[in-house]
Amino acid sequence: MKLHLIIFLLLFSFPVPAQRAMKNSIDYLLKDELLSIVDASVMVYDLNDDTLLYAHRPDKLVRPASVQKIVTSVVAVDKLGDGYTIDTELFIKDNGECRNLYVKGRMDPLFGVDDMVKMASSVPGGCVVDTLFADCSFMDSLYWGSGWIWDDNPYGFQPYLSPLMVCGGAVEVVVSPASKGEAPHYTVTPESSFYSVVNEARSGDSSFGKLTILRDWLEDSNLIRIRGNCTKRYKEKINMYKSADFFLALLAEKLDSAGVEVGTISFGCAPDDAERIHLVRRPVVDVVDEALMESDNLCAEALIYHLAAMGNEPPLSMDEGCEVLRGFLNREAGGCNGFSVADGSGLSVYDYISARQLINTLRYAYKDSALFNVIYNRLPLSGVSGTMKNRTKDGVAYKKVRAKTGTVKGVCTLAGYAHAANGHLCAFVILNNGLQKASLVRRWQDKVLEAICR
Repeated sequence: MKLHLIIFLLLFSFPVPAQRAMKNSIDYLLKDELLSIVDASVMVYDLNDDTLLYAHRPDKLVRPASVQKIVTSVVAVDKLGDGYTIDTELFIKDNGECRNLYVKGRMDPLFGVDDMVKMASSVPGGCVVDTLFADCSFMDSLYWGSGWIWDDNPYGFQPYLSPLMVCGGAVEVVVSPASKGEAPHYTVTPESSFYSVVNEARSGDSSFGKLTILRDWLEDSNLIRIRGNCTKRYKEKINMYKSADFFLALLAEKLDSAGVEVGTISFGCAPDDAERIHLVRRPVVDVVDEALMESDNLCAEALIYHLAAMGNEPPLSMDEGCEVLRGFLNREAGGCNGFSVADGSGLSVYDYISARQLINTLRYAYKDSALFNVIYNRLPLSGVSGTMKNRTKDGVAYKKVRAKTGTVKGVCTLAGYAHAANGHLCAFVILNNGLQKASLVRRWQDKVLEAICR
């Protein structure tokens, strides 16, 4: 009996060799000269043994960048359910004197041109429509999140938020060189008269400087300017000023192509007695997939507004959705004093959370098999997919990590799940703030992943 007690005490008084080796490895990595100027928080948790393996500055509040999308996605699937859909509807109202169409949106972030073509084809050809209305009553009129950086405009990763958005409220501009000294070739998709393009660039002429593709955003104009020296194929995603206007204009063009004559376009709510003639349903799991796998900011913000819809009446605000996240981080994720959540994507400079809150979010998801399957299978796989495609290709962590990356100026973060050599699944969080060169920090983070997987 005494021998059994001694063995039990020995086993639980000292870390097993593998855990001790991991701890020593991470301790050594934290002495890297890089960390003399870069902040770091690291946590590792064994989910099989329900044991904390490592913690360095676990409660320090830092900017999470896109790792925040883990919290948003976990809470959205948990609260809304994996069968939830985001719907866009087209209604018709014919009172004998006039015929009007109403398109009602709820911020489907994945609504594309194909969806719009099908919507337009649902209206009988030859139909004459007096007014095409956009029903944007789902959300308030604030088109950006609190703490978003003004000069991230006009890039597609920061779109103008609206209940009606097509192609993420942006266009893709592709530029490729022509003969030396000539204007390069370009395409813009989707095609529309809503925007215009001025091509001032040249092919193979260094005197024209760096190639840029920008919109005249300071003038709130949808004039796209291509400037500089084009030496190879280049593409840029440019947001459109006023996403709902872009949606409405493009839909009117698709209706025209379908043989439907539209008189005017405007904004207004669909009447209760209008007849629904078309419905586009977007599964929430598809939105989560894009938010986690491709780090799509719009998808994360759409989830926030649908969380807001659980307990509030339209028009909904981003802050109402963020309040759901704050409640989760306080209750289920062990909230610490002073943390801040201002959006769902991590774009905001006001987002501040801790490694412990992220670890507890990952643990929360793991404890519910249905929730875990949705989240785990939509996180990028190291060396294979999404934003982890080019990470850990030459080490033991290759194909053993499912994780969300996060990068904004001064911030590089990583969190998710890693398979250790003993077959256990670990949750991990690595948060780095105060950096100048993200590539150096990514290499350091990958070494931490190697330590966990070994």
